[in-house]
Amino acid sequence: MDKEVLEVVLRKSLNDSKIKRIIEVRSEPALPKGENYASTILRITAKVVLGNGRTATKSFIGKKQNTGEAAEQLSNDFKMFQMEVSVYTNILREMDYLMEEFGDTEGPLWCEFIHYNQSGSTITLEDLKASGFATVKRTEGQNLEHARLVLRSLGRYHAMGKVLEDRGLISKDNYKQFAMIYDEVHFQNTLYAGIRALVKGMREGWGEEWSEYANKLSQVSFKEYLKRIKDCGNFEDNTFQCLNHGDCWSNNMMFKDDWEGKPIELRFVDFQFPHYNSPCIDVTYFMYSSIKSSIRRQNFKSLIELYHESLTSSLDRFGYKGPKPSLEDINSTMERLRFFGLSFFTGCTPCVLTVRTDALDLDKIFKTNGEEGINISIYYEEGIIDKIGEDIKNLVKIIDS
Repeated sequence: MDKEVLEVVLRKSLNDSKIKRIIEVRSEPALPKGENYASTILRITAKVVLGNGRTATKSFIGKKQNTGEAAEQLSNDFKMFQMEVSVYTNILREMDYLMEEFGDTEGPLWCEFIHYNQSGSTITLEDLKASGFATVKRTEGQNLEHARLVLRSLGRYHAMGKVLEDRGLISKDNYKQFAMIYDEVHFQNTLYAGIRALVKGMREGWGEEWSEYANKLSQVSFKEYLKRIKDCGNFEDNTFQCLNHGDCWSNNMMFKDDWEGKPIELRFVDFQFPHYNSPCIDVTYFMYSSIKSSIRRQNFKSLIELYHESLTSSLDRFGYKGPKPSLEDINSTMERLRFFGLSFFTGCTPCVLTVRTDALDLDKIFKTNGEEGINISIYYEEGIIDKIGEDIKNLVKIIDS
């Protein structure tokens, strides 16, 4: 086709699909109560006129910073919205270019960023639901197929981040350390608060056979717990490190399934807590927060092997020439993080698995340094012991060792 003709055809095609005018707009909550604590998520639906004169319905996601003492403290401490905008406009854009440069046709691992209104602390994003994506119910946990897709995708994401770092486009100095391991206040108000609430719930409703485990958990002081958690993240200087997603759990990833219900595509969302560290922190966070516990225990080794293969093969695909971690390196780091993983799982999982919408009162948690704000009734829900009991026993074994 003649170049000038092709240019006219493409311009017309693009103009036909452009939004020329908005007729009406409406918005509604995109998530039920209890599914997101740091932000308010709205689905914005617009009836529009396109360039070809046809009317159409377009939908977007509006993400607005929550108000309240806890939200303001989180915002001040971690600059969440500024960090997320930076990831979308700088990091993810460069990853798009990287995929184009090396002919990676697997598709992006994120949604399209549209706009950031700084004065209103509002981010506008692509509505993935309109493209057939959905989350896995947090109360159920991910099955093996979902977990494999996540870890394969996470390996790609970490590899692209490492290549951008190698090109001087990512600096570790631009990111805070992972809060749950390195930030004392955040650790106290999340993980340690969850452990204390769990102990109370076990003593009140789990029966005499669990009293010994409750006592063991309660005997570990805050300072001792904090030291052991920080020791988990005290990596050697030669440990492979890269940009982490930072909040890698089920509610922050969306899947598209094929006609048989098998997940075939994934998009990560919510890039508010990026940090630079061992990628095994992201992997640990995901493994212990999002996968059904029985599936995690049964498939832990093979899932780590899959992640390692994805990470190293993606580093090769994107032309990385630096040192790559061996499977032994990854397994060693995962073992080092096991105490954190089990503590995180036992302390936070009941809040994730509960069907209640009033499990957490973040303002009360931050006001009382974790002494109050967690609804103890979540520890009495049917099946909770079966879901977390085995991992509590494993955590106590580490404490005793």
